[in-house]
Amino acid sequence: MSEQRYRNIIDSLPYAIFVVDEKLTVTLCNRSSETLFSKPGEEMLGRNLSEIISSRELQSQARNAMQKGETKWVELHLDTEPPKILKSVLTVLSVKGRGASNLCLITLEDIGEQAQLEEQLVQSEKLAGMGLLATSIAHELGNPLTIMSSTLQYIRDSLLDSDKQELIEAVETIMGSIEQMHELLQSLSGFSESQRPCFESTDLRRLLSQMLGFIQKEAEVHKIKITTQFDNNLPDCQVDPRGIRQLFLNLLKNAIEAMPDGGELHVKAHLLEDGDEVCIEVSDTGHGISETDLRTIFRPFYSTKPGGTGLGLPFCRRVVEEHGGEIKVKSELGQGSTFSVTLPVSQKEFP
Repeated sequence: MSEQRYRNIIDSLPYAIFVVDEKLTVTLCNRSSETLFSKPGEEMLGRNLSEIISSRELQSQARNAMQKGETKWVELHLDTEPPKILKSVLTVLSVKGRGASNLCLITLEDIGEQAQLEEQLVQSEKLAGMGLLATSIAHELGNPLTIMSSTLQYIRDSLLDSDKQELIEAVETIMGSIEQMHELLQSLSGFSESQRPCFESTDLRRLLSQMLGFIQKEAEVHKIKITTQFDNNLPDCQVDPRGIRQLFLNLLKNAIEAMPDGGELHVKAHLLEDGDEVCIEVSDTGHGISETDLRTIFRPFYSTKPGGTGLGLPFCRRVVEEHGGEIKVKSELGQGSTFSVTLPVSQKEFP
């Protein structure tokens, strides 16, 4: 294979690549590195790595990798504008020949957007859980307090014709406290109400591809093969992109967690026959869900995973329902699961 062909392959890779010698001098870089650091390759070649990436940790790990002959994984937080979070893998290249020394191959991937999206997902799950808890408290305490208030009002009215003013004042004090508790419960109920979706015309194929890109590395680590089947005639849909991203990221991560020993993850998106709805299916070949669990997986705080919050799937259902859609699941133990999300192409309230 010619040198130019090798060069074309390196330049086509979606990750920034640097090769440095034992003095951390850059001997090779690719086109993605130029894009990531906004510098032409000619300016980076022959310069010390520290002049391009101001990270002492990266420099230290590169030296350690070459000294010990080990592969290193490093996550870097660069103080740039805007800030960057880079996932890097440092691999030692042994160069044979007289006077040859080790080189270090460094690959860099910007995961800032992915980290931000995952943080948003965590925050959404926390807020959803707090909201569900608030709703539960308001419901469970609201009815008894109403009964207590009505009963105390009856007692007070019965005492008005008597001379027991102290008892009347005591009852009124309790009724005032109950009213304060009602106001607090109303505040909790208001907090639990989800933010109204902001609908935008969105290319779901592009959105799904982005989400699959975020979980690609994790799937590779777990030896999971990803396949997709997106209809070419899939129309843009009026959805809340933020909520839908978190919805599918949640479903994709659940699918990966269901296949700890590897498997297949298949994502399908197609337009239904009526032309008014789009169906997206996320299927895995994991351990499956029992019939008992299938009846309760969308219940808040119910989880079959150790340490699980039990909020992920209830959050997914809430997002789908806010869009006027539907989410269903089919599963068989030992065979895998399929989550089907149906979303309308258009929203009635969308301008």
